[in-house]
Amino acid sequence: MGFYILVSAIVFCMFMSIRALFAPSDMTNQKISLNDLLWLAFLYGTICVGFGALYLLFELKNIIVILENGHNLQGSFFYKLESSLYFSGMTMFSVGYGDLVPVGLGRPISAIQAFIGYTLPAAFVVRTVIDYEHVQK
Repeated sequence: MGFYILVSAIVFCMFMSIRALFAPSDMTNQKISLNDLLWLAFLYGTICVGFGALYLLFELKNIIVILENGHNLQGSFFYKLESSLYFSGMTMFSVGYGDLVPVGLGRPISAIQAFIGYTLPAAFVVRTVIDYEHVQK
């Protein structure tokens, strides 16, 4: 039961973080500010840690979602945590190195994460342009 509550809470937090991207903002300054940059960094961080936590929870529940060099993740909790966060970062920011590979349920989860990782910059630029045009009117 606790597993499903944690998964639901993580997905909810990530959804609410992404939702903030589409909320109207008060763009009193016409330039991209340090605040905007920090907001984007925290958004990426939230999504990366959230997906890393999902991968870790599934691994701890013995639902294999990541293979390391063709084998199940072996090692301590902290090694699995490190590997899950690393895999999440590689999925979010690139196509990965190939040392960790998603399998089973990990494939659609990592595909969703990769889609989010590739669309966030475009959504941020569109939001900035729309806010800027709104201020100009």
